[in-house]
Amino acid sequence: MIQVRLSNLISVAHRASLCLALGGILWSGIAAHGSEIFQASGSVRALGMGNAYAPVVRDADSLFYNPAGLAQIGGVNWTIFDLIVGASGVEVADKLQDLQGSDSFADTVRELYGERVWATGKGKSAITLPFFGFAVYNHLDASLDVNNPVYPNMDIAVVNDFGYAMGAGFPILPMLHVGATIRRIKRTGARAPFGPNFIASLDPDSISSNIEKEGTGYAADLGINLKVPGPVAPTLSFVWRNVGKTKFSASTELGAPPSDEDDMAIGAALAIDAGLVSLTPALEVKHLNRNDEQLGKKIHLGVELGLPLVDIRAGFYQGYYTLGAGLSLGLLRIDAATYGVEMGEFPGQLEDRRYALQLTMELGFDMGLNFMDDGNGGNDRNSVWGGKRLKQRR
Repeated sequence: MIQVRLSNLISVAHRASLCLALGGILWSGIAAHGSEIFQASGSVRALGMGNAYAPVVRDADSLFYNPAGLAQIGGVNWTIFDLIVGASGVEVADKLQDLQGSDSFADTVRELYGERVWATGKGKSAITLPFFGFAVYNHLDASLDVNNPVYPNMDIAVVNDFGYAMGAGFPILPMLHVGATIRRIKRTGARAPFGPNFIASLDPDSISSNIEKEGTGYAADLGINLKVPGPVAPTLSFVWRNVGKTKFSASTELGAPPSDEDDMAIGAALAIDAGLVSLTPALEVKHLNRNDEQLGKKIHLGVELGLPLVDIRAGFYQGYYTLGAGLSLGLLRIDAATYGVEMGEFPGQLEDRRYALQLTMELGFDMGLNFMDDGNGGNDRNSVWGGKRLKQRR
């Protein structure tokens, strides 16, 4: 049965997650990457906005998207937990259930031609204060992708990152903010292709020996924001993630886990404040320094409509639509999104539709350590202009 055959793969993901330092939370899952541009960090709010997030972010997520956003943080804010789960829908899971009775793993793999199974589990805890931020996090992605029924190939990817992130952002001119983040990452996993000969004789130990790679790496990100204050406030941003490429030194004889390519991105956002209602359109063009990706996969567009207690989001991510929503329940926030990922070489070729849910609990204090009743330290977390509101995460 395929569930039995894949049990060792899943157990690898479980073991990698045991080191989670966020209250003993355990994450496991299966994800599809293929030709996807891998980015370990994530925000469901960002995904709902088409991942056009660098010119918008101004909270603990700045440590992963744009460290210049740390320059806009007010008060002392503690993200007690920030949990994300995601999957590519129930269709593949249903098909796997139907195939439990297959006589051979190779036959089952052929039945899965063209299918992708994706899921993710992420968690972090963070503390931010004016100009500084620190987070401990655990991100797990894993994948099963089967293609080419004549000459079957199976791509398996399991990547688990346990890391620490520390960053700072400062205004160097009234409208110019700069920031930097450093991260220490312990990565477990690999992205390994398996051909038909290997599939025919595949056993769980063979999978483990190809994906149980471990290593430690150090990453650095730089960010710049040019922000013009006012009721209609434009922001221009430049971000260089994984400066010089993030590589990992091997901890075992199996070799080092996969590296993260450096990514230069530019973005722009416009914050339109109309009292209890706000509108934030945003654009980000990622991977400017990569010639191997088509322009359509680099462009990200999004918009967020802020209403009292609720946010509504939409956008385009690698050529596919995204939708999202957020709900504030005091100290607790819930965000949901759906988005499409391009698994082929160009937008519109091969979509993988995904769904994600985020649950966050935060405490906020002003600099006198007085509790802020907006549940957000008074720093208007979810907008780019500031001020205390009844809006979602405002």
